Amino acid sequence: MLDNRGLRRLGGAVVAMIAINALWTPIILGTSRVFPSFYMEHVAPLAGMIDDAAAVFKLTTMVMFALWLYQAGQRLIEADLDGLEFSPASRIWWFFIPFANLVKPYQGVRELYNASRGRVPYDTNSVLLGMWWALWLANSLMGSLMNIAGQRDHIDLTMLAISSAIDIAVALAAILLVRRITAGQARIAEFNLAAIFT
Repeated sequence: MLDNRGLRRLGGAVVAMIAINALWTPIILGTSRVFPSFYMEHVAPLAGMIDDAAAVFKLTTMVMFALWLYQAGQRLIEADLDGLEFSPASRIWWFFIPFANLVKPYQGVRELYNASRGRVPYDTNSVLLGMWWALWLANSLMGSLMNIAGQRDHIDLTMLAISSAIDIAVALAAILLVRRITAGQARIAEFNLAAIFT
């Protein structure tokens, strides 16, 4: 029998971490604009430490998302669903394969999304999935541009604002995906429990 409590707790933690990660930069930017003297006196001197903490938190969020992705994929196998192309591990490692990482992670999450929600075929596209992936790619591109600009000490406020807007948009789409997949997995657990008693 599948128990959904662990996945629900992990999904809740991932949702919270995604939200915090997306709001980090806008809060810092807002503080610098609304309370400039406070920012210069208390925040700016700690910029290096704050950046390091943000990087560690982002990495931790990515690891937690990967754990959730793996666990949700493992539950599809435990539910004995047929026709799955991706293993729980491959849904994660495709993110790290150059060029293939432009398409394969989307396909793996799409399969997870559809299978968790009882949609066949598993390669059916949806607006939410398309938006999430387009925003994910835009966010990755923006991150690369920010790194290049940062190496030249040329990050301006407009670039940070655009990056923050993309961060928030991709976070909202990711949160919806995590919530919908987790809810779909609860229905799989309920269906399997009902099948035991019929």
